[in-house]
Amino acid sequence: MNKKCLHALPIALIFVVTLTLTSTVQADCYDKREPGMDWSGCKKTNKMLNRQNFTGSDFDDTNFGNSNLERSNFTNASMVKTEFTRASLNHADFTGADMTKSAGYRASFDNAIFAKTIMTKSEYFRASFQGAKFSHTDMSRAEMGRADFTDAELSNVSFEFTNLARAIFKGSKLVNVNFRGAYTFLTRFEDVDLREVARITQLQLELACGNEGTQLPEGLERPDRWPCEDL
Repeated sequence: MNKKCLHALPIALIFVVTLTLTSTVQADCYDKREPGMDWSGCKKTNKMLNRQNFTGSDFDDTNFGNSNLERSNFTNASMVKTEFTRASLNHADFTGADMTKSAGYRASFDNAIFAKTIMTKSEYFRASFQGAKFSHTDMSRAEMGRADFTDAELSNVSFEFTNLARAIFKGSKLVNVNFRGAYTFLTRFEDVDLREVARITQLQLELACGNEGTQLPEGLERPDRWPCEDL
């Protein structure tokens, strides 16, 4: 072995040892289910993970597609870019969770709790939030097209610049909900009290759908004809 090879060997050995140590601190996708665990970047599709305590856990970039996560506790969990496509999360608790850029096409969050939850730039097209409770939740710049908020309670929620096209708010309670810049094409506000929402405009109302039971904020007028009357 020449001198150049002898000098290169320790460097190569250090690289291998460093790589090994680095891999040991990465998420273990088979870690025990418990608070504070790390499943970041793991694939957990088609799993039965209901009624689990995941408080303070790291699920960044985790794929929960088609999994059952009903009644599980995600308080203060990190769920940035987490995937929930067609997952069931009914009655789950997301208090204090960071769900920035998460996604859940046709996911079900019925009766779930979202308190001080961050959902900015998330994508929940056709997701169901029926009966869910939102308080101090940031859903700005999100994709909520055709999302179903039937009978949901929303207090101090931001929909700033969010796509709410064809979203359903039937029977929902809206208090201090910010609609600044939201896209409300055919958004369903039939029989909904909008008197306590913030920054909704006349144009947004004219794009949306309502009826005689829709109550409007002071200063705004009922359109001559609501778009959904012909649907």
